[in-house]
Amino acid sequence: MLQHNPTEQPAGLFAVQNKGIALALVSTALFVVIGGLVRLLSERIHVFEILLFRQLIFVLMLSPAIYVGWQGLLKPRFITWHFARICAAFVALSVSFTVVANIPLADATALGFTKVLFVALISKYVLAEQVNVQRLLVIGLGFAGVLLVIQPRFAEASMLYVGLGLLAALGAAVAVICVKKLSGLDSTTNILAYQAIFVGLLAAVGAWFYWTTPSWADLGLLLAVGVLSSVAQWFGVTAYKHGEANVVANIEYVKMVYAILLGYYLFDEVPNKLAIAGAVLLKLSPFIGQLLSQLRKTKAKLSSLN
Repeated sequence: MLQHNPTEQPAGLFAVQNKGIALALVSTALFVVIGGLVRLLSERIHVFEILLFRQLIFVLMLSPAIYVGWQGLLKPRFITWHFARICAAFVALSVSFTVVANIPLADATALGFTKVLFVALISKYVLAEQVNVQRLLVIGLGFAGVLLVIQPRFAEASMLYVGLGLLAALGAAVAVICVKKLSGLDSTTNILAYQAIFVGLLAAVGAWFYWTTPSWADLGLLLAVGVLSSVAQWFGVTAYKHGEANVVANIEYVKMVYAILLGYYLFDEVPNKLAIAGAVLLKLSPFIGQLLSQLRKTKAKLSSLN
């Protein structure tokens, strides 16, 4: 009878991973909306100013949690990880805003998805997470789905912005790894508060030189970016508490599904057959690894009974 106990833990872990995936799906959907708002605002307002408003609102929304845990914030721990996360987040946010403002959205999105590849590579060496052939297959399928959906044409984009897009993806990957590392060591409030405050200070320096007084309409969009970013960030950080970094990061691929739906209903953008096929592949890719893992365990269990 005791031989059945080992199978209970994988089932529990499977449920926990699903919770992380669900949280990441919500976070990703919100970030799609945020990207559209940033694209609109960047036509009139510099990316540093957009980022500054984003961080200011983030701090305001965190203020109740900061008030409760302010003593812990004044006694920082794991400074190296927090410092790395702040720097990586600033690079990822500011550079990605710049890329979205200067090249076609499809190309910028394609470049952003290289974050998943960076996360898989870094997590193997920094977090000692398993990145086996099965996981690499899932990542590869997801990236193939991205290419089918967006069908990017990089000939229209300068190599400068292609390089910046890769830099932003690398920064985002490093930030993801830091969040995963810190999520088991520090509180969610501390993780979010340090990033909100110090990335905001860095953005304020740039905004000082490129300030444009926003109209009331733009101010409303800036507020929306800040509020939605705060909610999305909270869901995203919590997702990494329940799943492995390279599993949760793979949910980013589903962003293209949301983008297709948003484009269809708001901008009458009808996807072609390749895009639909890619969307289906994207929707399935986060779960393929878990399905293969369960099939492998079931096969091993049946073999042991023979």
